[in-house]
Amino acid sequence: MPVAVMAAAAASGALGYRKLLEQCETQELEAPGGIATPPVYAQLLALYLLHNDMNNARYLWKRIPPAIKSANPELGAIWSVGQRIWQRDFPGIYTTIGAHQWSESIQPIMEALRGTSF
Repeated sequence: MPVAVMAAAAASGALGYRKLLEQCETQELEAPGGIATPPVYAQLLALYLLHNDMNNARYLWKRIPPAIKSANPELGAIWSVGQRIWQRDFPGIYTTIGAHQWSESIQPIMEALRGTSF
């Protein structure tokens, strides 16, 4: 997802992130061979966490091919945040978000996630 689209979503708040979530879901469904690109998986996983949709986040994590997970450490870092949310480790959520240098496409989502109350 282009950075300009991410900036527009961030400026639009929750409604913008909801639309971005729908776009990412569509991209995953329409991906050639049923396998999306790592940036789509990363954004989709982060957006599920932002919307507190842990069921979809877990199922997404399970269906991401292992080769993509191992080749993209940011996916694992996003999932680490998800695990803290799942375990209700509230201090750990914020520590884990702050411990990683997020890419341009994930940074605004993580900042929004940091601003939510769990």
